[in-house]
Amino acid sequence: MNTRSSIQGLHPAIATPEVEAAIDAVIAGIDQAQSKLTGVRSPDPDKQAAAAATIQTYGEARGRGLWYPLMGSGLGRGALVELTDGSVKYDFITGIGVHAFGHGDLDIIRTAIMAATGDVVMQGNLQCNEDAAAFSEALLSGAADGGERKLAHCFLTNSGALANENALKICMQKTGGAPRVLTFEHCFAGRTTTMAQVGDSAGARQGLALNLEVEHLPYFDPADPEGSTSRAVEQLEQAIRRYPCQHACLALEPLQGEGGFNVAPRSFFQPLMERARAAGIPIWFDEVQSFGRTEAMYRYQWLDLEPDVVTVGKMSQVCATLYTPDMNPNPGLLSATFIGSTASLRVGRRMLERLQAEGAYGEDGRHARLHQAFRRFARQLVESNPEHFPSPHDPGRPASPDEVIGGAGGMMRLTPYGGDATRIKPLLMRMLDAGVIAFSCGHGPVHLRFLPPMGVLTESDIESVLGIVGDVLEEDA
Repeated sequence: MNTRSSIQGLHPAIATPEVEAAIDAVIAGIDQAQSKLTGVRSPDPDKQAAAAATIQTYGEARGRGLWYPLMGSGLGRGALVELTDGSVKYDFITGIGVHAFGHGDLDIIRTAIMAATGDVVMQGNLQCNEDAAAFSEALLSGAADGGERKLAHCFLTNSGALANENALKICMQKTGGAPRVLTFEHCFAGRTTTMAQVGDSAGARQGLALNLEVEHLPYFDPADPEGSTSRAVEQLEQAIRRYPCQHACLALEPLQGEGGFNVAPRSFFQPLMERARAAGIPIWFDEVQSFGRTEAMYRYQWLDLEPDVVTVGKMSQVCATLYTPDMNPNPGLLSATFIGSTASLRVGRRMLERLQAEGAYGEDGRHARLHQAFRRFARQLVESNPEHFPSPHDPGRPASPDEVIGGAGGMMRLTPYGGDATRIKPLLMRMLDAGVIAFSCGHGPVHLRFLPPMGVLTESDIESVLGIVGDVLEEDA
């Protein structure tokens, strides 16, 4: 028997029929437990007090409470998750996009169980197993353009913010220690001391000593495509003239996450990239939130653009910085104790394999079709509840659906109340009570943010969730 193929992922010394049978038994038990999760369920009164006590204790240990007063029980099924209070809810934020295959996917659990038979829990940059090589290969082969690997190198780490730190270090070394960063308004790059300065959020850097010069260019405005592009190019030109040879990189999110699921076309980025390259400024694409979730594995591929450095994270489970041969740094610049856990490496690789094999990408791929289903159901919601969807730009009139429905692929956005931040969080809390976990994004207007589990999502899930949102809005009336 070829144990390598029959029990893929197990060491040959462990891959016995007995081990395979034991894993099958565990999977069967989980499958049976999950069968009870068929839809939204109210809390169990007998579990609520203990659940609340645990959440409070954890909040005290953290120094502040959780944004949502909830914890998972460890059981879930697809887009549904059971909480410690016994309730079941739709998870449409998935740990800010981390749980790409939702809760309790049996194939993903099997992959993680097999990883647990390995000799170590965490793998690192001093010593790792072949899992790290296989995962790096999956990322690099996914980035190949017609077989050509313009992004030839991949450095793994266990945090999106650290992947971004590594990207900035690579760019700084390439430009001889250039101290300035060009990026865009409404961007987000992480919460390390440096990345908090790159991001366009005053609250994230409050009280920090600022040691990085960052210039935020205007992002694409769909209401004024040519004007917003011209303004961005003009400000870029001005920055280059004012500080020649002082910019380490042009850092951009091809689809902004925290900033509001703001989408920009190729025609916006291309002239900016051309001008930056002419000035010797490397191009860094931050895809930590968008990676894998839209119509291509990498968003830059969908836009037909060529970055020098790309960072990925969240749904990949293990984060990474990819870069061209020309950007390969000197020894000593990049290192870290951890790459990630053995389970994360194997699960991340398996997720990428399945997304590609199951037709997630392309103009008519699953991600594109699911996004169109979201827009269809959201349009019905907006048209049937115009009083809750005033225009964010002109509150005196009802919005057109295109004004309040946005995003791409698995990054889905809806804007009730004209994007009034003081009303969005209470709405999110009412949605939580009704059975939907979502979040917000944007700096004004503020939107409802959905990052559903694209690997297992169905149109029925989307319809059910937006039906619940509609019910909550009607109650609010």
